[in-house]
Amino acid sequence: AIATAALRIMHPQQYWTGLQAFASLRDKAGSKELLKMSETLQYWAMVFNSLTVICNWETPNHRDHSLIPTCFDILTSVGNYSNARMSMPSLQLEFRYDPGCMIAFSGRIIRHGVHAVEGDQIAWAWYMRDAVHIYAGIPSCGWARLDGKK
Repeated sequence: AIATAALRIMHPQQYWTGLQAFASLRDKAGSKELLKMSETLQYWAMVFNSLTVICNWETPNHRDHSLIPTCFDILTSVGNYSNARMSMPSLQLEFRYDPGCMIAFSGRIIRHGVHAVEGDQIAWAWYMRDAVHIYAGIPSCGWARLDGKK
């Protein structure tokens, strides 16, 4: 829920587009009698349509090519670990990735990776796949803007 609230502030258009996509998916599931999909959508409480859970894993620098470039991905991390670092080499940045940290960026555009940690780490990567928006018939959002205009 925190990632969804943060997204509503950081990129309102992505937030509302995500809600529209889920409304469309619910309608499609009902009209096509996709009972499993209808049931699953009742319990999905995020505006992001995809989640990857990563446990004690080093991820080499990469881009996520199936994601929407204009959307933010939000990564959160918890656990009992130390010395975690997230790198974004194309921007020449490296961040501490401590327990409780939340990082938002476009994983489609920015190369990123997380170095090995000492201890136990669980990370949630929330993101939006373009294929889900295409199936739902909802165009993906535009770029985030600082001036609040659409």
